[in-house]
Amino acid sequence: MSEPVAVTPSSAVITPNIIRYLLQVADEHGVSLDRALRAASLTRAAIDSPALRVSYRQGRAIIEQAVMLVPVPALGLEVGRRQPITASGLLGLAMMSSATLREAVNVGLRFQNLAGSMVRFSSAEEVGALVVTAALRESVSAVGTFLVEEAFANFTRMAHEITVSARPGMVELTHPAGTDAEVYRELFGSAVRFSAPRNAWHVPLAAAHAPLPSADAWTHRDTVAMLEAQTENLVERQELVAVLAVQIEQALPEVLPLAAHARALATSERTLRRRLLEVGASYSGVLDDVRKRLAAELFTSPTLTTAEIAFRLGYRDDRSLRRSTLRWFGSSPAALHATAGRGSNLPRKHETPA
Repeated sequence: MSEPVAVTPSSAVITPNIIRYLLQVADEHGVSLDRALRAASLTRAAIDSPALRVSYRQGRAIIEQAVMLVPVPALGLEVGRRQPITASGLLGLAMMSSATLREAVNVGLRFQNLAGSMVRFSSAEEVGALVVTAALRESVSAVGTFLVEEAFANFTRMAHEITVSARPGMVELTHPAGTDAEVYRELFGSAVRFSAPRNAWHVPLAAAHAPLPSADAWTHRDTVAMLEAQTENLVERQELVAVLAVQIEQALPEVLPLAAHARALATSERTLRRRLLEVGASYSGVLDDVRKRLAAELFTSPTLTTAEIAFRLGYRDDRSLRRSTLRWFGSSPAALHATAGRGSNLPRKHETPA
């Protein structure tokens, strides 16, 4: 049995379902997120591509802007409720053909990265209920709240599409109730506990173990086998990007051509470029990500000059480094030195994709 893929913030392995529907909502309200897309090195054409995979960093950068700009209360709920189970593609079919809702939940969590999940979910049977809990990657934030709202709203819609009788018995949310609390109760059709110790979605055990009308053992078996094959490819691609990042870092300050890295990986430049494209990455993107991470470390040193940092990162001159720091952190090298001198963390303009 394959395990869920462990995703790092720079791993481009997530299908962009959330971003696709978020753009739909933003467009309806006359809000352009094109600037956020560009900041994440994405385009609308790329988002529509079935082969695209994005990193958590890319998704977070877009969601941050959307939460600030789109005038929709509980934006995550709106985005989540719009996504039919078919939006998950093959995984949606595997869930629909499951014997029970409990089995459908197991399949959904097992292959959650293939569904575009940006939160880590787990499930357990508690007193009278099947409970799915959400673990966020970072401390309480507007992005985290959005992601939990989106996920639980999506769970509710999918459960209803699989079997009309399946509605959550209760929803727990760690964030406090706002003026839009009634929106949550109307969507979930159940009790909502705000300021709870965890983020959790409950469904009664009777509904979780009831046979599904769309169950089909043969379809379920075949779709799960195909999902397992996709997961194996996902792990291989993720490892490829991680290995390439290590090679780039070890080669700096020399920036080797992609062909040199391909030889080190015992493959051709053409094949390596194609495999990076399949995971939504590129050599320039991985190089940029490595440089940004190293820059964040180097600028904390009080002894290194801008010229020395530029050299270590493989830049030809200080001006190239300046352009990059403005793009990465929204600050010049001089400002970053001053920030480090005061013992503060580097500012974050937006995240750079893998």
